[in-house]
Amino acid sequence: MNKKNITPELNTDTLPTVEVNGKPTYPCLAHEILEDKIFGPRVLRRLNHLLMAHPDGLSESGHDWYFGYLVCAYTQTHYGVKNLLNYPSVTKKLFVLCTQHVA
Repeated sequence: MNKKNITPELNTDTLPTVEVNGKPTYPCLAHEILEDKIFGPRVLRRLNHLLMAHPDGLSESGHDWYFGYLVCAYTQTHYGVKNLLNYPSVTKKLFVLCTQHVA
């Protein structure tokens, strides 16, 4: 398998964060990842592989397992953030966006 090099497109802006119930959330990050020219197709490929592996459907409770590594890779590549706090808030939104994309 050929690995593609990811050219960092480090964003000079800080990652937009909103605190909800004492936890950070990232309101536009899931959309941003899905629209990214590198990570968007990766998310959709991951979704297609998951749908083929689980023909009975996917559980929303698995969203962090399905997309967590892609969210963390994106924030590290684009924002220099290695450990995104409360990343499941992003993976859940990404899961919802993906299910809307497939529907």
